Amino acid sequence: MKKLIKAFKQSSIKVKWSIVASSVIFLTFFLYSFGQYVLIQNWMIREEERNVRQVLDDLTVFYQQRGPVVTMEDIYQSRELINQINERNQTIRIIANDGREVFSVKSSNRKTDYLLPFKPIKDREIQKYQTGKENIIVGRSPITSTDFNGYVEVIHPLNRFQTMMDRLFGSLLLFGAAALFVSAMFGFLLARQFLQPLKRLSNTMAAIQKGGFQKRLDVGEANDEIAELTRVFNHMMQTIEHNFSQQKRFVEDASHELRTPIQVLEGHLNLVNRWGKNDPEVLEESLDASLQELKRLKHLVDDLLTLTRAEREDFEQDAESNLEDTIESVLKNLRLVYPKQDYLFQKNSMLPHTAIHFSEHHLQQLLIILLDNAVKYGGGKPITLSLKEENDFFTLAITDKGEGIPKEDVPKLFHRFYRVDKARSRNVGGNGLGLSIAKRLMEGHMGHITIESELGVGTTVYCFFKKIDEKNE
Repeated sequence: MKKLIKAFKQSSIKVKWSIVASSVIFLTFFLYSFGQYVLIQNWMIREEERNVRQVLDDLTVFYQQRGPVVTMEDIYQSRELINQINERNQTIRIIANDGREVFSVKSSNRKTDYLLPFKPIKDREIQKYQTGKENIIVGRSPITSTDFNGYVEVIHPLNRFQTMMDRLFGSLLLFGAAALFVSAMFGFLLARQFLQPLKRLSNTMAAIQKGGFQKRLDVGEANDEIAELTRVFNHMMQTIEHNFSQQKRFVEDASHELRTPIQVLEGHLNLVNRWGKNDPEVLEESLDASLQELKRLKHLVDDLLTLTRAEREDFEQDAESNLEDTIESVLKNLRLVYPKQDYLFQKNSMLPHTAIHFSEHHLQQLLIILLDNAVKYGGGKPITLSLKEENDFFTLAITDKGEGIPKEDVPKLFHRFYRVDKARSRNVGGNGLGLSIAKRLMEGHMGHITIESELGVGTTVYCFFKKIDEKNE
């Protein structure tokens, strides 16, 4: 038994499903057939007993019509009636009160007598007996009068009943074998039909393992659980393909960005190695250039680490900070860094509070990224900050009057390492990671960020912060 259970556990889902489905179908048929067999058996037994009871009633009525005195002559005269009502294979006996048989009537094809023990009774009784291999029903009823006391006994064999039940049982076995075969075939076809989508899913996974993430499954018109699983799989593969492409592009871009300062460092070190040992001017120039490239390289690595942490970090959704106060604090610091830059902070004086779901540290980091970009690409013109309330959000708009960005480049601004003018970005110290970090910070705090820009007019960055409702605090 343990081996069978182990083999069942190790078999395929198709085999398990086929076995379970066919077993359920066959068990249902078996229980129905067994119930029918038992019902028919009980009904036929009751019919046989009713026939015996009817014979006893006929004989009892015959003797009662003779009055209170039933003579031996009346007993012998009843033989003719007994011959008429006696059935095939049935035996009817008249027995005296002491157990002596007065006479018996049996069918012509009955060659032997039944040897039954004598049992005095007071009331009518019907019982089943087994004599050898034969089952019989025995009905007895007392005869009481002033002249004769005894019993009438009806012995009814169940041969016909047994023959019919054997045929019925054989038919049920035949139909049971057919049902087992049909249920096994139906279970196999059902399992194959249900598991066909899973087989396609498995084949697609194998193809993806060999050839990449481009393969997808056809959902079709179905709307069941398998179709839902297929949709989830397709969405998952689309996400994986997108993430893989982003990761690949990230590695390529990071390699390219890291290669440039390294090549510059290598060139200056070779220059120092050849001529800088004996030429202080060349040595000083190469060292200054190398230090500048090291700072740029350090800044790039710091941004990469920041972006990696932002993408992996689970932000605290219940973190709180005051947007207006943080803006004022960041502007104060930036005025020290860029003393010649003008900032115009426009805010609605009717705002009772500016509490948002955002950690203080990440909010400062976000504002520094956006304002630093505005300063670098704003051409020295004033930068405008506008804060207003819109439904469940506070909207912060940061506008610069710089050169602007072409419309076709705006959707790509949040991509890693993307820069509209790489040469210009390198001169101002940009590496194309700031807006990627900003977007991740906003999304991690239940907000979102968009950019609008027009060439020759300027650029506006919109940040939508989830506000804290004071009524629920």
